[in-house]
Amino acid sequence: YTYVCAILKVLECGVCEDVFSLQGDKVPRLLLYKPHEKMLCPQHQVHAIEFVCLEDGCQPGPLMCCVCKEYGKHQGHKHTVLEAEANQIRASILDMAHCIRTFTEEVSEYSRKLVGIVQQIEGGEQIVEDSMGMAHTEHVPGAAESARSCVRAYFADLHETLCRQEEMALSVVDAHVRERLIWLRQQQEDMTILLSQVSTACLHCEKTLQQDDCRVVLAKQEINRLLETLQKQQQQFTELADHIQLDAGIPVTFTKDNRVHIGPKMEIRVVTLGLDGAGKTTILFKLKQDEFMQPIPTIGFNVETVEYKNLKFTIWDVGGKHKLRPLWKHYYLNTQAVVFVIDSCHRDRLMESHSELAKLLTEKELRDALLLIFANKQDVPGAVSVEEMTELLSLHKLCCGRSWHIQGCDARSGMGLHEGLDWLSRQLVAAGVLDVA
Repeated sequence: YTYVCAILKVLECGVCEDVFSLQGDKVPRLLLYKPHEKMLCPQHQVHAIEFVCLEDGCQPGPLMCCVCKEYGKHQGHKHTVLEAEANQIRASILDMAHCIRTFTEEVSEYSRKLVGIVQQIEGGEQIVEDSMGMAHTEHVPGAAESARSCVRAYFADLHETLCRQEEMALSVVDAHVRERLIWLRQQQEDMTILLSQVSTACLHCEKTLQQDDCRVVLAKQEINRLLETLQKQQQQFTELADHIQLDAGIPVTFTKDNRVHIGPKMEIRVVTLGLDGAGKTTILFKLKQDEFMQPIPTIGFNVETVEYKNLKFTIWDVGGKHKLRPLWKHYYLNTQAVVFVIDSCHRDRLMESHSELAKLLTEKELRDALLLIFANKQDVPGAVSVEEMTELLSLHKLCCGRSWHIQGCDARSGMGLHEGLDWLSRQLVAAGVLDVA
C-alpha cells in the first residue's frame, strides 16, 4: 500500500509512463521519464494551461488556463483538470493498444492457419528421419492430390462397371439377335417346304386335268383331300402373317441401372396399395379405360395392363380393408414400384395410412421398389394439401434412402395421374429414351 501511494505521488508530479513489470522479488518497477514542462496559455502567456473544457462547441480548442476558465471564453463551461483528462486519454489509448495487440495476434494466428491450410492442400516435400536417424526429403501428398486420386479411383471403378454393364447389354442383344435369326431361318425353311407342297399340289392338279373323265372322277377324293390341306395351310399362313410383323428393327430401352430391354414395351410390375376407400380401383380403371367407374369395395384384387409411352405397367390393385391387408405381402415378389393411395379428405385416417406405409417400407422384398404416393381427392374442398400431407406423415424422414414422390391427383377427372406415371417412367428408364415408341 505504501509503495502504491508513492507511485501515485510520482504520477501527480508529471510521470507519464505506466508500464509495469515484475522482477525477482515481485516488486513493480516503474519506468520514469523526465516530467514535461507545462504549456503556457496562448491568450494569457503568464499562466500555464491547467484545465480542459468539456463543452461540445469547444472541442476544437479545449485547453485553457485559470483566467480563461474564470473570465475568458470558457467562463461557466464544464471543465476538468488537464492531468485527469490526459490520464483518461492515455488509459483509452492503452485500452485501444491492447485491443489492437489482441486483434493483431488473432489476425496473425489466422494467417498462420491459412498458410498451414494452403500447405496441406498443396502438399510438398517434407524432411523426415529414418530409423537410422538419417534425414531425407519425402513427398507428402496434399488434400488436392488426395481428392484427385479419389476422383480417378471412383471413375476408374465406374468405367469398369460400365464396361461390365456394356458387355452384359451386348450379350443380351446378341442373344436376342441369335434367337430372332434362328426363328426367321426356321420360318424361311417352313415357307420353302410350304411352297414345295403347293407346287406339288398344283402339278398334281394339272396332270389330273389332262387325264380322261374316268381318271378325273377316280381322283376326286384325292383332289378334295389336297384342297383341304391347302386351305388349312393357307389359314395357318394368314394367321401367322396377321400376328407377326416383319420388321428388321430392334427396339432397345435402357433402365436406370444400365440394363437393356429389347422390345417395343418394357414391362413393369406395380402394386397399388392403400386403405379401403382411398380410390385405388378408380385410379386403375381411369388409367386403363380413361373413364370414371363407380367405386366398389375390392374383395381380393384387380389386375390390369396400362401402356404408357414405351412402358407397359402391369398394375395389381389389392383390397385395402383391414382383414385383407395381411394378404398384401403375397404381391410383393418382383414388384418394381409401389403406388400408395391416400384419401386426402379423411384427416382422421392419415395416421392409419402412415402406419401401413411404415410397415410397407420395412419389407425386404420392397427395399428396391420405387414409391409413388397419390394424394387422391384433391378436388374436394378442405382436402389435405400435398405439402401438409408430406409434413404430417413425415415423409422425408420415413422414406429416407428410397426413391419416392408424392403426387396430388383426382381419380375422377384424371388430374395428376399421368404426372405420377411420368415420375415412375423417369425413375425406371434412362434419360433420353422415354419418348421412344
